[in-house]
Amino acid sequence: MKKWIVIAVAIIAAPVLYFSLIPKNTPTSSTQVASATTESQPLLRIALEGKYPPFEYLDKNQQLVGFNIDLANALCKEMAVKCSIERYEWDDLIPAVQTKKADAIIATMSITDEREKLVQFTQPYARVPAAYLAKNNRQFILPVMTPERLAGKTIGVVSNTTFANYLTTEFDNSKVKLKHYPDADALLLGMNNNEVDLVFGDSAVFGEFLRDPRHAKDYNYVGNIIKGDPRLGRGEAIALAKDDHEMVAKFNKALDQLIKSGQYQEMQFKYFTLQIL
Repeated sequence: MKKWIVIAVAIIAAPVLYFSLIPKNTPTSSTQVASATTESQPLLRIALEGKYPPFEYLDKNQQLVGFNIDLANALCKEMAVKCSIERYEWDDLIPAVQTKKADAIIATMSITDEREKLVQFTQPYARVPAAYLAKNNRQFILPVMTPERLAGKTIGVVSNTTFANYLTTEFDNSKVKLKHYPDADALLLGMNNNEVDLVFGDSAVFGEFLRDPRHAKDYNYVGNIIKGDPRLGRGEAIALAKDDHEMVAKFNKALDQLIKSGQYQEMQFKYFTLQIL
């Protein structure tokens, strides 16, 4: 694998929950994000979780910020539509699009065969590797994580994600235990509380966590970066209803324009030190 990826972004102050938990089955907030809109423009409802920094999270003023917010704003402006953002629990995102409660999902959702049975995806707008993270006192010096080397250990992971799917198959029938968490903030808190020996997930989220010097001295990447494994999906993309082919084409065209104009690159370097696409 290529060298470690450290991703820079504004960071949380301590290994505690990023956000309060969101009630199930209800959108939690709606925020106008597109600028220079008029009342006559159509409304596009964007669904996301809002608990996945640096892609999407609440700042100290409880405002949604992050790469996905900036991307949604730019795409809506490019398509000349008025845009709102609605927060859902992760498991409720796809049902929201299927039942027409939302028009699109911009939530760093990986393209997988199973998800393509439920929704259709645009071209990828990110390809972020997966990584392992642990406290330094765990003293992992393994170059590659294998079932034999991790026998008796417990790995934390966010449930219902491609990361969880990867671990389930990678460590199937082994002596490795998996502990599932509802979201990234709970995962990192579990690691801090010594509930697990190491965690596995998005290197962008871990990169933000390590940006804080207080975290960097106590935690670090361990083992190998995972990139290009089909179990982790085929890139992160915008998800839409299966029958909404026209909107998929519009999103792809707008994304192509953002990349061509250089605006996409400006947005990604606002949150990351290396390219994510």
